[in-house]
Amino acid sequence: MLSPSPVNDVTQLAILHLRQELDRLEEILVADSPRVPLSGRVLVNEQMIFAQLDHLRHQLPAMVLEAEQVLQRREEILRHAQTQAQQIVLSAEQQAARILDQHLLTQQAQQEAQRLRGQVQQECAALRQNTVAELHHLRQQTEAELAQLRQQTEAERQRLIQGAETYANQVLTLLEQVLGENLQRVQQGRQKLQQRHSQ
Repeated sequence: MLSPSPVNDVTQLAILHLRQELDRLEEILVADSPRVPLSGRVLVNEQMIFAQLDHLRHQLPAMVLEAEQVLQRREEILRHAQTQAQQIVLSAEQQAARILDQHLLTQQAQQEAQRLRGQVQQECAALRQNTVAELHHLRQQTEAELAQLRQQTEAERQRLIQGAETYANQVLTLLEQVLGENLQRVQQGRQKLQQRHSQ
């Protein structure tokens, strides 16, 4: 029976670390960003966002490298187990040859040794294939989550830029109205002055 895969533990740790980095990015986008008055929106510090994304990009290769190191150690364990199994089989064959004089018993022992060798080789191949598949799945999942994060960040950035432009336009429109009213009052005051001088 095969023992639990250490790659699963590495995968869980990598996903947990990725979620922590995503939570930090969310804090930068929401908690750490100043709010735009009268709009319910926030201004985002692009440098902080891109710095967090760069940090996340640097962390991902380390996660993948750690999984590859686990895979390499597993391969070494498999090779060692296969060598031991072959030595056990060889020892069993030698002992059977010494103890059993009859050709039939010797032949049966050799067949059993071959069966054991084939079984060990099949288990080693299956274990290696499962480990490679788990590592490939981890890479795909990490790349997909990073692509989704990039897309969400860009959409949020565009939304915030559009909100800021809308707010600025509203403020300028209001300022234009106020200045227009003040200009109208100034013109009325000048007309009144001119009327008094003409009387």
